[in-house]
Amino acid sequence: MKFLLPTILLLSLAARIVCAGDLPARIDIEYALKGSIGKGKAYETFLIQNENGSPHYTIDSQISASGFLSLIKPGNILRHSQGTVNQHGLQPSNFTDQRGDKPARVVEFDWDKQRIVYRRKGREMVAALPAGTLDELSLPYHFMFAPPPSQTLTIHETDYRNLRTTHYTVSQEMLDTPIGTLATIVLTKQQEQNDPFKKKIWLATDHHLLPVRIVATEKNGLEVDQTVKKINYVHDDGPAQ
Repeated sequence: MKFLLPTILLLSLAARIVCAGDLPARIDIEYALKGSIGKGKAYETFLIQNENGSPHYTIDSQISASGFLSLIKPGNILRHSQGTVNQHGLQPSNFTDQRGDKPARVVEFDWDKQRIVYRRKGREMVAALPAGTLDELSLPYHFMFAPPPSQTLTIHETDYRNLRTTHYTVSQEMLDTPIGTLATIVLTKQQEQNDPFKKKIWLATDHHLLPVRIVATEKNGLEVDQTVKKINYVHDDGPAQ
């Protein structure tokens, strides 16, 4: 069911989200993972801390699959993103992706030299780093600190292999989840010609614009759906559900 947020509510939401002072120090999210050939689960932790007077973030993600889905996601997938928070949102400095027993693939963001460095399988590749580039783990959390998008959005994003420019349309929707029906802002990737990879991200307006659902196409063409099961907020004075 579609849900159109009034303009005044969007403006109020933007002002509230940009101010991160009311954010908990730690957020733990549990997701259910399902695809056309199996199920799994994912756990993500978002931390924000002050270092030398400026806010820094870390995001850790662990994905495990069962059944036939484990054939395309063998072993645990461990991803990590860290960086700083500024007036534009998240600015990653490092991203890693490790699958099973394989060595981690590393991406370094050198903002001073405006270059991005990929390290995998003992090789190094360097490319130009556009302003505002995000890795695939920091992207869904970026809007906790950036103004919510309006109608369209263009993002430079990277995984552990390459960097691309992606266009999204923006809409609103009421989403049914195990934690209730949530008002969300929805980012839908616009696929270019010969692009088989879909992506759609739901951001919960009453949960700091946290990602509560992500549907994406894997490199083998199978679609995987990641939906929130539980959110736990941990404040400095203790946990809160």
